Amino acid sequence: MVAVPVIQVALFGYAVNLDPKALPLAIARDHADPTDRLRRAVEGTGYFSIRADGLEPGGAERMVREGKALVAIEMPRSSLADGRAVPRPRIVVDATDSAAVRPALAALETAYWRQVADTSPLVIDPGVEIDRLYNPVGRTAWTTVPGLVGVIVMISMLMLGALTLVRERERGSWETLLATPVDATDALIGKLAPYLVIGTVQAAVVIGVARSLFGLPVVGNPVVLLAAVPLYAAAHLILGFALSAVAESQMQAVQGAVFFYLPSMLLSGFMFPFQGMPGWAQALGNALPLTHFVRATRGILLRGEGVAFVASEMLPVALFALVAAVAALAVYRRRID
Repeated sequence: MVAVPVIQVALFGYAVNLDPKALPLAIARDHADPTDRLRRAVEGTGYFSIRADGLEPGGAERMVREGKALVAIEMPRSSLADGRAVPRPRIVVDATDSAAVRPALAALETAYWRQVADTSPLVIDPGVEIDRLYNPVGRTAWTTVPGLVGVIVMISMLMLGALTLVRERERGSWETLLATPVDATDALIGKLAPYLVIGTVQAAVVIGVARSLFGLPVVGNPVVLLAAVPLYAAAHLILGFALSAVAESQMQAVQGAVFFYLPSMLLSGFMFPFQGMPGWAQALGNALPLTHFVRATRGILLRGEGVAFVASEMLPVALFALVAAVAALAVYRRRID
């Protein structure tokens, strides 16, 4: 009752930041000059970290599509007409998390207009073309719903896992369970396996409803994502099982689940831009299954990523599940003793 609100206040105060900085940016143009107006204008916004400059045409956009940059500036080859340069610069943005890039993009546009001049290499024609990849109209639902799949499954599995053993004790059937030849591994698998189906069905329902109500694009293969749900659900079920083995009452088990899933929602990038968090908060976030599942769902549903991408994001989830399983079995054996 004391720790949860204290942690929430601390996370909101120190970890959550709606104004992310150091967003990776790439520039494609004829040359790379660290002292010219374009680079000074970009760096002057305070929002970007230039990862590449002087790329070939299309190279900056390619970095955005490959996930190596969030923003790209494509400067076309200079051409002259009636003595005036007319090519128009183009900004390409990864809009899968529109909240992360919206303030940075506004700052970049402001810098653009400040540099409008005939002699500026940043501006040749008064105007700039902006392409928002994967979420062209910046719909909030398209950004939120993929993460919501993970949040719903996480909360459901944590609660179901957390109430398994402690409910047995409160009903008086714990001793009967201990009298059977069921060991810790059998109890873990038998109690939790049916819930994996429930978690997968929940994920499918959320995706289907979001597609029907909000026109959520499903660019990639949703079967790949649904195949990863049992592992993600198992990680939280096992953690809930460990909490259930430790708790003395269902209320304690529920409080333990809340203690875990509230920080997960804040640090995963589901509610707030992951890029805006300080390094220590990002390190904590990367240790949480929800962070990787949010990335996997956005990658599959919005960007059309494949099996390799989802597998890379599920590897940390598997490690988390393994650690949770070791802890759960150890706690369960202690309770038997």
